[in-house]
Amino acid sequence: MYLNTMLTAQNRASSNALRPWLNLALGVILTLSAHAQNAPARATTTGTAAETAAKKSDAITLSTFTVSEQQDLGYESMQTTSGMRTVQDLKNVANSISIINAQFIEDIGATNLDEMSKWFVTGEANPDPALPNKGIFRGIVNNYAVRNGWIWYSPMESYATERIEILRGPNAFLYGEADLGGASNQITKRGLFTKNLTRVKLMVGTDNLLRAELDLNRRLNDKLALRIAAVQQNNDSWVHNVHRDFRGMYGALTYRPFRKTTISLMAEHAKSTGVNSQGLFIDAYTFSTVTTLTNTAGYVYVPANGSLFRANTMRRSTGSSLTAIDSSVVPKTLQLNGPNSTAKNYYDSVTLDAEHHIGDNLHLLLSGNFYQQKLDTWSSAASRTIYRDLSPNLPSGAVNPYYNQLYSEYFRTRNIGGNIVRDMRISAVYDLKLSWMQQQFVFNAQQHQDNPGAMKPKWGEYVDPANANFVGTINNAGTQAAFTANRSTFTNNRFIRRYYLRDGDSGNLTGDLGPVPGVSAWFPDFSNTVGASGNQISRRFYTPSLGVGASGSYFNNHLFTLLGFRQDAFNMKTTVGAPRPIANTWVNDFIPGAFAPNPAFVHYKLNGSNYGVVYRLNDTFALSYNRAQSFRISLGEGSDLFTVGSKQSIPTGEGSDMSARFTLFGGRIEANLTRYDNYQPNARISPAPAVAIRDEVTAIFPTTFNGAGTDYQKLTTSGYEFELIANLTRTWRLSFNAATNDLVTEDRLPLLKGFQTDARALNKATPLLDAFLLTYPDGVPNAGYTKRKFNVFTRYEFPRGPFKGVYLGGGANWRDRTFRGNGTPIQGSPIQELWSPGYTLISLLGGYRTKILNYPTTFALNLDNLENVDYYTSATLSTGSWGAPRSFRFSTTIDF
Repeated sequence: MYLNTMLTAQNRASSNALRPWLNLALGVILTLSAHAQNAPARATTTGTAAETAAKKSDAITLSTFTVSEQQDLGYESMQTTSGMRTVQDLKNVANSISIINAQFIEDIGATNLDEMSKWFVTGEANPDPALPNKGIFRGIVNNYAVRNGWIWYSPMESYATERIEILRGPNAFLYGEADLGGASNQITKRGLFTKNLTRVKLMVGTDNLLRAELDLNRRLNDKLALRIAAVQQNNDSWVHNVHRDFRGMYGALTYRPFRKTTISLMAEHAKSTGVNSQGLFIDAYTFSTVTTLTNTAGYVYVPANGSLFRANTMRRSTGSSLTAIDSSVVPKTLQLNGPNSTAKNYYDSVTLDAEHHIGDNLHLLLSGNFYQQKLDTWSSAASRTIYRDLSPNLPSGAVNPYYNQLYSEYFRTRNIGGNIVRDMRISAVYDLKLSWMQQQFVFNAQQHQDNPGAMKPKWGEYVDPANANFVGTINNAGTQAAFTANRSTFTNNRFIRRYYLRDGDSGNLTGDLGPVPGVSAWFPDFSNTVGASGNQISRRFYTPSLGVGASGSYFNNHLFTLLGFRQDAFNMKTTVGAPRPIANTWVNDFIPGAFAPNPAFVHYKLNGSNYGVVYRLNDTFALSYNRAQSFRISLGEGSDLFTVGSKQSIPTGEGSDMSARFTLFGGRIEANLTRYDNYQPNARISPAPAVAIRDEVTAIFPTTFNGAGTDYQKLTTSGYEFELIANLTRTWRLSFNAATNDLVTEDRLPLLKGFQTDARALNKATPLLDAFLLTYPDGVPNAGYTKRKFNVFTRYEFPRGPFKGVYLGGGANWRDRTFRGNGTPIQGSPIQELWSPGYTLISLLGGYRTKILNYPTTFALNLDNLENVDYYTSATLSTGSWGAPRSFRFSTTIDF
């Protein structure tokens, strides 16, 4: 049989250990204000003679392409590779780049990228829990993350992370595939020659969090260093049925066969298994309008009482289609995806970097990357919508015991897929050093190959054809006509599981994955397959690219420049087919000539450029300007436009950043104020005008207007970002950032406006089109942006006295309201702007560093959402999630 054993639910009681730790932290933190001291801005380090020699050796062979962790001090990271893919001083790079380093990650107690992201200056994790690694940068949803410069789709865990570099704004010159707002780049750990390390970290926390980490580094000899990191984590959630189990093993080998040659091998094997939260549910229960269901609504099964019936002729409510935020109606903890509705993400990656220096000026890097992701996900299509049952009787005529009750329902599916990524890059860097300038010339040639979602099984639960309630017939012929007919038949026979809110969401109701013997069966998913025609699509695309750039410094390091150009090509081969209607068996037929709307091969090119300048007046103050482009080349051309023969172009972005940079008190304070103005000239727009409007234009322009087409608009995001990193004393560090954002749409519907103008020139009236265009005024906001925000976090450690070794800290995340979109929350009311409310979250940190049996040991307690603030996050009208309540994490770290 196709179905395998599933994970079982474990409903465990939450720990009650928060209160005594909270009292302790609050009592001790009151002493912080009484302690402040002057100290050198840079701490000195001591070590054995062997360690000192190792550091000198490391300095001699300093990498051109990899930042050394020794360059970080407190929360301050002084170098980056995200400017030109070579190591540069962050304060002299024109690009807008922020860094979350290992020390900051440790202090905030973060275990993954989503937890780190709430401290980013420019954005944070997408509020939709179904979209991990998809952040929001400058109000724009970013659709992927980057790891060591390569596109990455799997979870990003802290155990293998050295730092996170946040690339703010367009950056196509660097990475080719780029969203307008920016992206995050995870830099993973490497084998170190500077020290031996054996570190064990144990963490416990709210919702039965148990996590163990190992970080081991060995300098095996002068040529070889090995780094191994491992993690095991299990945790539940405050949301019912949600849990996550994660385990991973990461290894990094650094080999120096020659003085000027370094080979780095990094590999990871990890498994993430869990039940994801559904997030905020959708309101379809508040309006008086009634919907009468048809056969396409499927065959309904109510697990609470075992009843089965056809949905045909039954009635239900409608609603605002906005997120349901009244917790007295829809509980915050509601989770109808049962404890066995797991999402598995198993992945393996191998990256090889070979760096070689020729003389003192020429540096070469050959880099290869292999990454495979295997996904196995139980999902519940349309399971977030809440309806009201308005049928007094069942279709059989019996009294409906759930009349006027709220419910949600879903058609259960299982998707087995994943993708394989292969990357290759050759980089050459030449340093030109003259008496009055230094210039670094960079050449990159690379290819990215991605095979996303090959023809993998996509299963759905349908009525068993042997059951008398199956409607229609199955056609087993391997033709497009047979597939189209079968798709309609199976859509009418979806097996719908319905859950009424009054019955709750316990695992004994929601945990069954089916099928129900004699009633339902598993088939390839006909009714919810990929593509407009329901066909199965397999794509493999290649993006070869060439890039050249130059980064220079002039006039005794008073002027710094950056100039880059990159050309990316996109080659994609598409294969389409149709699954056969065979229970528990996956057979895919390739039908020549069928599904013509999907081209077999596409090819196009895009260019991206980047130029910037930093003028450093002195060691204290500098001004910078940067302009760059971005493009989402893998999205390809979109739908046909209203103009016959034209298509939506590839989404592109462009923009500029201007910054004032301050280095104060001998480097103890680094501050940066940025004004950004970014835009996407060809953002896609919806909805399309009604059929009557399109018919009106078609009557005037029968050959030049494409009534099935779409239009576009310009999306502009602008604002200010401020960052401050301070090492006020040797033991007092501070991070503060703040941002504003104004996200608006402009130049909307230019194609339709062009037809309007042409019609007027012909003295032809277009009253319907005129009225439609008035509903799309320029300058209106776009969903997803937070107008203002700030984050602050600080830590102070007592260097002497009775509290020596004790450190205290904490921070705050403040968010102004977030724009969700224009909607109608009350039936009959006019459309209005809708915002999710602002909030402030307070966190505390307390810890103690000591030695136990002569082993350095650190105890740390993190308290998040100290005031137990009730809040939710939302980027659109129909997405979002409730914020987590008060929680704690207690960790113990031992260095052996």
